[in-house]
Amino acid sequence: MRHHIAQASYHVRVLDSIAELRPEDRGQIIVCGSHGGQSAAGYALAIPPRIVIFNDAGVGKHAAGIAALSRLEAAGIIAATVGHDTACIGDGLDTWHSGRLSHLNALAQRAGFRVGDAVAAAIERGRHPAAWRLCRCDDNGNRFVIARRLTQAQADSERARFEALGHKQHYWIEADDAPGAEPSEQ
Repeated sequence: MRHHIAQASYHVRVLDSIAELRPEDRGQIIVCGSHGGQSAAGYALAIPPRIVIFNDAGVGKHAAGIAALSRLEAAGIIAATVGHDTACIGDGLDTWHSGRLSHLNALAQRAGFRVGDAVAAAIERGRHPAAWRLCRCDDNGNRFVIARRLTQAQADSERARFEALGHKQHYWIEADDAPGAEPSEQ
């Protein structure tokens, strides 16, 4: 079963199964009743959403019920599960209405999701993760913005890449809406 829930400034696609993904779901917010296992990751990676919420299915042996979280993190997808004791497995609407977050990938954590959150509250916070910028200071003390509107992980990765080039300049990341003197754009 597929439902569209319109919030004030965004839409959520609610599915009973992650196998119901369609091409038009790419880059969208998906809440589903599926377990968060390896096979669920495969469906999500085929049509990558921006955010996806699964059921932890009791986590299970070798954490099989949440295995999708790390695979999706590697692909840059915010992913979390709700507790199996807070929402019925296979029921997307119950996940949306009753689910409480139980496990998060690092991207979900950075986006502001918290264990125990109601699904709608977590998505409201996480649908616009904080933006970061990469900055540098040259040999003369001039400050420049190298890149803007990056995720924290992207900005930190770019900082490390520039530092590895061996230049004697200082690189740092900061919130893209950081107060204070604005470095000039490069």
